Parts: sequence; C-alpha cells; structure tokens
Amino acid sequence: MAKQKETFCGYITRISIQLFSLVLVVSLYALIGLHFYGWIIVVTPLLKKRLGTEFGMTWAAIGLILLYNIVFNHMLAMLIKPGSTEDQKLIERMRIRDKQRAHRKSVE
Repeated sequence: MAKQKETFCGYITRISIQLFSLVLVVSLYALIGLHFYGWIIVVTPLLKKRLGTEFGMTWAAIGLILLYNIVFNHMLAMLIKPGSTEDQKLIERMRIRDKQRAHRKSVE
C-alpha cells in the first residue's frame, strides 16, 4: 500500500494540532510546578505546625508520591506508543511459539 501524499490543508492541520498539544503539555507541567511550589512553601510548614512532625512528614510523603505518580504516568502516556494490531499479532505469534497454544484459555 503506497503512502498518500499529504495535502497542504492536512499539513497545516497536523502542525497546528502538534503545536496545540505542546502548549497543553507545557501548561500542564507549569500548573503542576505551581502546585508543587505552593505545597512546599505554604502547605508543608502548616502540616508540621498543626499535625506535628510525624503526621506532617507522612502527609508530605503522600503528596510527593502523588506528584511523582502523576508526572510519571503522564510522561509515559505521552512517550510510549499505544498498542496496535501489529503489536497484538506479534504477541500472539510469540504466545503460539513459546507456549504451544493459540489462546490464553486453551489450557489442556
């Protein structure tokens, strides 16, 4: 199957969508950075004063874990290509080769 030549309108649409997605990603990470700054400067000292050192450190750790989880999951969702039918076909060929069965539920 030959690759079709992209039209000018298609090219402009593709570039504008890529630029818009870049703006959204930068905005998201700026917002996350602003929230993190507010967490460190405002919330963390209040946690220590109001809850004590142990509970304050516990909630600070929970906040950092949530921050790491959000950033890590979003970054991997942006970088890793989603599974396609070609990937599924490759996985099924590997299953047949390695486990000598065609389907997951065809256990004897």
